[in-house]
Amino acid sequence: MTLRKKIWITFAVLVVCALGLVVFANVWKADLIVKQVSIEGTRIIHPNEIRQLAHVREGDRLFDVDLLAVQHDIAAHPYVKSVVVERDIPSTLKITVVERAPLAMISRQETMYIDETGVVLPQALSRELLDLPVVSGLPAGVPLKPGLQLKHQDIGECLEILAAAKMVSKEVYHLISEIRLRNGGDIILYATEWGAPIIYGRGESVRKLVYLETFWHDVARLRGSQHIEYIDLRFENQIVVRWNDAKSL
Repeated sequence: MTLRKKIWITFAVLVVCALGLVVFANVWKADLIVKQVSIEGTRIIHPNEIRQLAHVREGDRLFDVDLLAVQHDIAAHPYVKSVVVERDIPSTLKITVVERAPLAMISRQETMYIDETGVVLPQALSRELLDLPVVSGLPAGVPLKPGLQLKHQDIGECLEILAAAKMVSKEVYHLISEIRLRNGGDIILYATEWGAPIIYGRGESVRKLVYLETFWHDVARLRGSQHIEYIDLRFENQIVVRWNDAKSL
């Protein structure tokens, strides 16, 4: 047998083996079915909501599932920031969700929320939404539609305040009960303790909130936050406080 003939025979054997592997792989893939849909990353969204959006049932062929279509359908949920859908061989469809985290509640006739980017989120049943600051005073002309990103200047200022509060400390963030918008005017905060009004003004969020945290820890709680008539943060390098016993600090 010549060398050339040996090469052709070897090549033919390899081709047959390759075709056999392809056929075997296709048969093997066809036998794989979905036995479990795994949902990870949800805290606000109920996992069953994700399963319904996926439109995948146990018993479906695993490799018949259109991953991009499933991903697209789940991404339509207003609380979904991003989603990855994967096959976990032999029998699991794995869905990993990153949720939008509500930063505040918007006070309107219908309860809505906004995340850190200003995206409007609908009402949901979750313990994660029970301890959030309330944003009031948003002009009636500003539309609130789930999925819409609010561009209003007061909302931008509000988001900056809340982001700075979370950065300064968890205590400062939870000290804010309400943010009152005033259509471009000075923003007013209300404290969770006794509803003390805090004239915030606009801008310089980190500096003002650091001052507020120090004052609240070192003075307000010692003297009694219930005696505060108002706090004014608009002045540089100082906090102006009026106490309801007519003594000022």
